[in-house]
Amino acid sequence: MLLSEVNDGGFRSACTAWLGDRDAVVERLATDAFSGSAIVRVCDGDPEGDLVLKSFPAKARPRIAWVHGLMASLRAAGCREVPAVVTGRSGGTVVEDGCGWAWEAVRFVSGVATDEPSVGQARAASAAVARLHLAAAAWPAAPPRVAVPPAVTRRIEQAGRMLSEPWHFVATLGGAVTSLGDAMAARLVQATAIARETGLSGALQRVMAERAMPAMLQAVVRDLWSSHVLFATDEPTRVAGIVDFHAAAVDTPATDLARLLGSWCRGPAIPVDDACREALAAYESIRPLTAEEHRLVPWLDATATIFGLDNWFRWVLVEGRRFECSERVFERVDRLVGRLPEAVAWLGGRQGPV
Repeated sequence: MLLSEVNDGGFRSACTAWLGDRDAVVERLATDAFSGSAIVRVCDGDPEGDLVLKSFPAKARPRIAWVHGLMASLRAAGCREVPAVVTGRSGGTVVEDGCGWAWEAVRFVSGVATDEPSVGQARAASAAVARLHLAAAAWPAAPPRVAVPPAVTRRIEQAGRMLSEPWHFVATLGGAVTSLGDAMAARLVQATAIARETGLSGALQRVMAERAMPAMLQAVVRDLWSSHVLFATDEPTRVAGIVDFHAAAVDTPATDLARLLGSWCRGPAIPVDDACREALAAYESIRPLTAEEHRLVPWLDATATIFGLDNWFRWVLVEGRRFECSERVFERVDRLVGRLPEAVAWLGGRQGPV
């Protein structure tokens, strides 16, 4: 549709901040299935490409500005896979629409995501992430430092909460009755049975007993799912873009590798397959991992399966959160449930993140 036909005052205000009085063709790409943000593609004939506008709660403005600073620094360092953040007519990259939302505009990236990468794609993705990590380490706003990774601390704390409030307890809390809640409750029953059969409580106790070791921390993406890595349609082993940096924070680079490798479809959850081994080799050809990072990658992968499930169960069944696209929620949860036995077995057979 044309922008002139759009009745959403907040969105029109956001568009004006970048386009002025120019009209444009507007395509509502989606509402983010998990965050609820509106995502819109805007084509006004600009030779530099289309814009993608995304909304956030207005209170997130300082955080968005931090992310934009990181993205601009990465592009300036040569990481062209990072989408270009577009400055508005007022000179800023974040615009509030007067309706309680803040907006950003980035250049549209054309590409195809896959959760079953070829070896060539796995190598290309990991090499791109390694270059991104090297560039992020040079960002003056978040210089590298040595400390216990927040990702490790959060998992140790969450293991304690799960031991005190296990999943069968969550099932008795009785959140909002919705079709989403009913379907999630059925998955909770399935996961609880797997937890009993595989010894989840023992695995959680191992996580609780984990010695949190200091590691190198820097700005990382954190939410580096396979769906956020786009390959060029005309050159399938070239990374065209790495999108959605809004979970970025200071943590160990191992979080990005664990998230990316863990989001790929493969055999048993923890023993990595050929594509994952090749991916790690490609990463290390550019940025060698420390011994601690080597140990953390599979540990973060295994624990993310368990605690990711725990988050989803509590968000829906306890907090009553709603999500725009329940199909994508169930796709994510079903995948985590399928990987749960291997994750528990791996943690149960290890003396820490090895």
